[in-house]
Amino acid sequence: MRKFLKYSLGLGLAAFGYDEYNESKIIRRNANTIRCGLNILYQYKIRFNAENANDVHETVAKDIYETCIRNDGLYVKFGQGIAASEHLLPPPYFKWMSLLQDKAKAVSFKRVRDIFEEEIGKKIEEIFDEFDEIPIASASIAQVHKAKLKNGDIVAVKVQKPNIKKQFGSDMLMHHIICGVLQYAFDMPILQFQESIQSNLQKEIDFRIEYENGEISRRALQIIGRKDVHIPKYYEELNTQRILVSEWIDGIKISHQDEIRKLGFNTKQIMDTVISAFAEQIFISGFVHCDPHPGNIFIRPKPGNNKQYEVVLLDFGLCIKLENQFRLDYSEFWTSIFLQDFTKLKQIVRKWGIGNEEMFASMQLMKPYQMKQPVHCHQVTKEDVMKLQLKMKDEIREMMKQTDLFPKDLIFVNRNMNLVRSVNKRCGSLVNRINIMARYAQQGTQQFNDILESQKFNRKYHSSLMFELRLWVSGLVYSLLSIWLKWKKNQKVEDFLEQKQKEQFQGIHEQYGFKTPDEKTFDA
Repeated sequence: MRKFLKYSLGLGLAAFGYDEYNESKIIRRNANTIRCGLNILYQYKIRFNAENANDVHETVAKDIYETCIRNDGLYVKFGQGIAASEHLLPPPYFKWMSLLQDKAKAVSFKRVRDIFEEEIGKKIEEIFDEFDEIPIASASIAQVHKAKLKNGDIVAVKVQKPNIKKQFGSDMLMHHIICGVLQYAFDMPILQFQESIQSNLQKEIDFRIEYENGEISRRALQIIGRKDVHIPKYYEELNTQRILVSEWIDGIKISHQDEIRKLGFNTKQIMDTVISAFAEQIFISGFVHCDPHPGNIFIRPKPGNNKQYEVVLLDFGLCIKLENQFRLDYSEFWTSIFLQDFTKLKQIVRKWGIGNEEMFASMQLMKPYQMKQPVHCHQVTKEDVMKLQLKMKDEIREMMKQTDLFPKDLIFVNRNMNLVRSVNKRCGSLVNRINIMARYAQQGTQQFNDILESQKFNRKYHSSLMFELRLWVSGLVYSLLSIWLKWKKNQKVEDFLEQKQKEQFQGIHEQYGFKTPDEKTFDA
């Protein structure tokens, strides 16, 4: 036995030494993760009670954050994913996970050079006249360098960080374990969505797929005929699993509104373009960019015409092709809300295994919604909140029992819509996003063919008079509400709707021992 232990210890130390030497650090990272998982179990299953609930949330959230920082790589993306689950977890998680946006470590230029030569088979100097050694951006999976090709083109070179591919299998195993721990701690079926997350992360670490996603999105824009949105040109001959070279974009982030105004552009018109472009993806083309945060949306003067703007979409690593049936159902879901077709609304929601259509509609609109109340007109009363609080927990449990019916496409559509809503909010609630979404949803109900395969798109305007009337009323109410809020409370519409939604969903947080979300909870 002693001999066995001696050999086991020797092998363990040898494996650890090799793991550290080749910089994979899988053993160290897994040990960090297991320790964190055990702490989560201890905090929630032993220490947790009503009095120290917030302290436990704070402790666990900080521990997960520090584990993500220590492990780096995909763990940073995992943490960012937690931050996107704004309605499910307590506020301390968002406070800590939001810090991960700027925490991805850059790797040395020597490593970048090695990866480039391994992937392309040539030295950097053979391809580029200039190559900035310091990256302009560093994310969880890759970093981006500015460079100049031999033909004079200025390009962005996206280089995957070392060991991401080696660590992927181990990291996903640990991710599965932690999801299981969280499922046990919160009594929520988190693992049922883990497979979908893993599948899409697998695609994100293959830049050949990002190239294909960008090309498909460009083709959809051409078919639809949209001229005010641009997707950077990719250099196919320099595209590999870990290298992606694309056209360099000099632009301004959509969130930098003052800088955009200095160029003389109408920010309200730009936001209308942004929201309608993503609505077209969801309801018309069915090929959706699922990561439209402000860093991936740039505004620039249109080449050849500085008086016109152009919206530039970046980073197509996370995209999803919607099933045609889901796209049609989701379009009909939105139109049924505006037409107050409650029979159709309930039919679609129940098909997806969801028992409370009002709650679900509120989550999709990202504002309070009640049957037989026009969109934008309903005010949540104290009695409404009390009723919701009494039945919220049972409804959630019932909803979670039927997650096998829940369309996985909806997870990514919701991510897109939440990020777009956040962009509109940060820019001052410039447009009525709900009306824009509804109009494209109505077109989507008439678009039965797949435009990506048909190579054509016939825009139809056979809108029902009732639908147009309701859109007009909703728009009027939105405008009047905007004026009243600005005059009386100096408040933006998205902030007002967000507050009402927080009130509506407050019962979730109270019944799970959570505090009501703070102002940062809904920041994507």
